[in-house]
Order: sequence, then structure tokens, then C-alpha cells
Amino acid sequence: MIDKINHWLIILLKVVSGSAIVFMALIAFVDAGGRQLHMPILGAYEFVKLALMLFFFASIGLVVRDDSQIRVGLMAELYKPLAAKIEGRITLVVEVIAMAGLSWMIFDQASRLNRFGTVSSFFHFPMGPWVFLGAVMTLVGVWFAILNLGRWRTIGEAPVRHLQPGEEI
Repeated sequence: MIDKINHWLIILLKVVSGSAIVFMALIAFVDAGGRQLHMPILGAYEFVKLALMLFFFASIGLVVRDDSQIRVGLMAELYKPLAAKIEGRITLVVEVIAMAGLSWMIFDQASRLNRFGTVSSFFHFPMGPWVFLGAVMTLVGVWFAILNLGRWRTIGEAPVRHLQPGEEI
């Protein structure tokens, strides 16, 4: 059941991030052409800004799920194997705590934006629901970070290959 949920979460995040980046590129391209003809797209900046937010927050879950974020281990080569394993475990726990904190801060920001009735500058969209959507996608990243805790490994090891639903080991 969890595998199916994860599968659909991944598909949703990929569709959102892929659609957002294509939409941003399309708006930027059409707006650039329109500016040459002195007919820019009204509100193009706002469209791109909202699409960038969707792309960024949808991508967080994908990056965390694949464990492809950047980690800097300045002295990792000097550690003995046991110390490297301990560092890897501590790092994974810190990642979960940091992702949970980020998610909480974004939910808090969405709540404040709703409370104060903050709207976008051009179209006057309420900003709270957009930020709330970003917070939900960050919460999906927290979910994948928690699942990564079950894959204890040393930092620097090859990422664990994820099985697709129905795929045999």
C-alpha cells in the first residue's frame, strides 16, 4: 500500500514540476517575442513566479526521495567505516528534522498570508493557497526523508535502487 502511495506521489510531483517548467519556458518565450512586437504578456512575471514556486516545491520531494541532494563531507575519507556509518545516520536524522522544520515554517507562512489577505500584485490572486500548496509538497519531501531513514547507509554509497510497484527483486 505504501509503495502505491509513493508511486502516485512521485507521478504527481513529476507532473507538477514538469508542467511548471514547460509553462515557465512557454510564457518566457511568448513574452520575449511579444516584447519585440511591443505586445508583452500582461502578468507574465507573476505567471513565471508562481510556476517557479510550484516547480521548486514539487522538485524538493523528488530530490529527497532519490537521495540526490548535495552533501559536503570535508573529512569523510579520513573516517573509519564505523564513524562514516554514524555520520551517515546522523546526517539522515538531521535531514528529516530540517525538512520538517522547513515544512512547518512554510505552513506557518501560508497561514499568515491567508490571515492578512495577501494577494499577488498583478492578478490579485490570494497568495495563501499557493504557499499552502508548496507546504504540502514540502511535507511530501518530509515523508520521503522519513522513508530514507529506513535505508541506513554511509554517505557516499550508491543510492538504493527503488522498485516500482509490481517489480520483482
